[in-house]
Amino acid sequence: MAGDAADINRSIFNEQAASYDDKHRKLNERLTRELQARLDFIGVDWASDDEDSDEEDGEKNDKKPRREVRLLDYACGTGMMSRALAPYTTQCVGMDISEQMVAAYNTRAENQGLSSDEMHAVLGDLASETIDNALSSPELFNFDIAVVGGGFHHFGDPELAAKRLVERLKPGGVLLIWDFLPHGARHGHNHKHDGHGHAEKDVYHSVMHHGFSEPRMREIFTAAGAGTDFRLEHIGGGFVLSGHGHHTEQDQSITAPSGEWEGEGTGGKRDKGEEEDKEAFRRQVFFARGSKRGVEA
Repeated sequence: MAGDAADINRSIFNEQAASYDDKHRKLNERLTRELQARLDFIGVDWASDDEDSDEEDGEKNDKKPRREVRLLDYACGTGMMSRALAPYTTQCVGMDISEQMVAAYNTRAENQGLSSDEMHAVLGDLASETIDNALSSPELFNFDIAVVGGGFHHFGDPELAAKRLVERLKPGGVLLIWDFLPHGARHGHNHKHDGHGHAEKDVYHSVMHHGFSEPRMREIFTAAGAGTDFRLEHIGGGFVLSGHGHHTEQDQSITAPSGEWEGEGTGGKRDKGEEEDKEAFRRQVFFARGSKRGVEA
């Protein structure tokens, strides 16, 4: 199952890489704000440019070097999670099974003037039965934080993926995931699927899980070795993935503005399709975090 899921995801996201950011712009903007507002919740000892050495004789010394904080962004796509947390880290390394997503990630980093030491992505699948030797490099281990942004519900074996990610954390490192709370599988109008708006005909088949409950996430984190100080926070509804390819202006709104669902232009009546879309906008999102167990004394 995991292998089939990987093949499906690779094909679909290779097709979507060029247009992905435009289609998910509002979602990415909101998630960036939500992430940056929860740095304390995430619980990493972040890098900072604002730490100055002690003042001596009333004079301030030069700034201290930034604390090294390394981030692994798995199923990175074009790099939203990396870009959101880059100001608080010293290195972001993306990893994805889609060649085109990796290329898009690296292009965006280069366009921002970042060196490959600061931000780059590599091709890789950590949820396969065997791991490619190219992923055995020491540079792909010993991270302070590993993140998965909206990719967990596409994994054939999320338990294995979590375990493999935790293996690449340093002791005390943090695993952070955002995804959806449980919801039913729906087949909406206009060929949308899964209730969060997957529009293109094959995308539905890449969705392996219709959300995750808090007890299940706790079990996954604990089994993976990152159950220490596990916390899950609901960050509200109104989230939709802009279809992983769906393409209407209405769908790109992350929250339905007041009155949008009052049947504008339809005499105040909503058809069945509009009601299903409204339900999609109610999708609930969470952030879950846990720390890897430290070295035993």
